[in-house]
Amino acid sequence: MVRLIIILALVAGFIMLYRSLFGEKSGSGDSSDAADMVQDPNCRTYVPKKQSIAKSINGKEHFFCSKKCAEEYSP
Repeated sequence: MVRLIIILALVAGFIMLYRSLFGEKSGSGDSSDAADMVQDPNCRTYVPKKQSIAKSINGKEHFFCSKKCAEEYSP
């Protein structure tokens, strides 16, 4: 009985080790959203680039959190 418990504990340990090295990490959704944050130059908040409003001003692209911030901004 003790041997069975030890064997099960070892198997569980190997499975956990394998998953931590080769398996999918917990919470590993689309991490590109976190890397693609942009700062609104008007209100200084950070928004995901995919959800921001892009506006070209003097040949430079700026990203805004809302239409209101895009309209209010003046460089």
